[in-house]
Amino acid sequence: MPVPPRTPVLVGAAQLVQRAEDPALAREPLVLMRDALRAAAEDAHAPALLAQADSICVTQGFHDYGNPAAWLAEQLGAPRAETVLALVSGSAIQQMIDHAAREILAGRSDVVLLTGGESEQSARRLRRAGGTPERTPLDGRAPDRVVGEREAWQNNPDFSVGIGGAPHLFALFEIALRHHLGLDVAAHRARMGALWARFAAVAAANPNAWVRNAPSADEIATPSADNPWIAYPYTKRLVANSVVDQAAALILCSAETARRAGVPESQWVYPVAATEAVVSRHISERIELFEEPPQRLAGLRALELAGVEADALDFVDLYSCFPSAVQLGAAALGLPLERALTVTGGLTFAGGPLNSYVIHAIATAVLRLREKPDAKALVSAVGGIFTKHAYGVFSGRPPAGGFRCENLADAVRALPTRPYDVAYVGPARVETYTIAYDGGRASRAVFAVRTPDEKRSWALSQEPAVLAALEREDWCDRALRVREDRTIDA
Repeated sequence: MPVPPRTPVLVGAAQLVQRAEDPALAREPLVLMRDALRAAAEDAHAPALLAQADSICVTQGFHDYGNPAAWLAEQLGAPRAETVLALVSGSAIQQMIDHAAREILAGRSDVVLLTGGESEQSARRLRRAGGTPERTPLDGRAPDRVVGEREAWQNNPDFSVGIGGAPHLFALFEIALRHHLGLDVAAHRARMGALWARFAAVAAANPNAWVRNAPSADEIATPSADNPWIAYPYTKRLVANSVVDQAAALILCSAETARRAGVPESQWVYPVAATEAVVSRHISERIELFEEPPQRLAGLRALELAGVEADALDFVDLYSCFPSAVQLGAAALGLPLERALTVTGGLTFAGGPLNSYVIHAIATAVLRLREKPDAKALVSAVGGIFTKHAYGVFSGRPPAGGFRCENLADAVRALPTRPYDVAYVGPARVETYTIAYDGGRASRAVFAVRTPDEKRSWALSQEPAVLAALEREDWCDRALRVREDRTIDA
């Protein structure tokens, strides 16, 4: 049966890895993205698609070009293309694909280009050598459309005790999960190391991965001189690696455009279903910190829309910025940790160019589905403070009911929340915690605590004895007192 003409299809996918011996000669992110788009068009066997672009979608990153899509439109000969910039969020790629698929279905677009890239590794090498990376100046035009909102998460009242960033935030979930599972420190460290070693093994076989030396579980989870603590219980090899020189690109078009351009149908991969659950929430108002109900809601609904059970998925790539994200993501879908949960090797080993890893995940899934067209692949995305979730299901066969997409933001907002009191003083029990490090040395601990009436609050400690004990023992459920200055009396 012929594919309906307005069916959205992924026809081109490409990934680039740059390892410049001389960082001064490294291509800048704009050029890497342009080259990735050209490679994606070659992959589609249809270079002319680039000039037909109705929309060019680019992710924001370490680079601050303002409107990189405008430069790309000029370079690719697509002056009429809408220019789109996605603000920093791991969920942005899937959101842009969802929008593009809907526009194609409605007949408002025929060709949409998506790309993202970084040259941060070579840029930092050059700065350390006393140089300055060259960046193309742009004309200052604003993008036609911006995806996402800027989150002022550092001003949230939750973080008044000094939470330092994403590693600390995901570490809070990690310790809460460790306690919930009843694991001691050693068993938990072994669990994280084994999980990430499986990801590292996938990256070792991925020619587009940044780190391909497949460290062992022990090398990953044990702190050392070249694997220091980042945020307890995470070492360097347990966190996302965004300091890379990588780019990726996708080309999405209508089936009729693909036919007209001469793209072989063996190249076509179909978006089957997608969900978005993009809602900013304080950490403090989560019911628990060892689970993520919005993730379960969005993930299971994506599978339902696609008509596939989780255990029947052939390929899975769970967003892997930190081990807690993968563990909670797998639990949300009912997937065992022992099965393959990445197609790339994940953000630590395959590499996580800021804001654009999901393009790499989907591009890799496209290759797998071309090899096995009857299969289905699920790619998940996480953004914000573990507050933005997006899922895409893809197949080498067209969906019987057409592409289906739902926005679940209202359902997420309706989920129950926990009251919190960030100014609490008095007796409390530890819910979870993490340790911040300065130059490899423990500098402070941040605690999420529960008050006697089960509200959540926050406390801290800089006492060396407490910091040392937290690395050895599980302090969850321990009774303590929060003082007026937010420090603890344990």
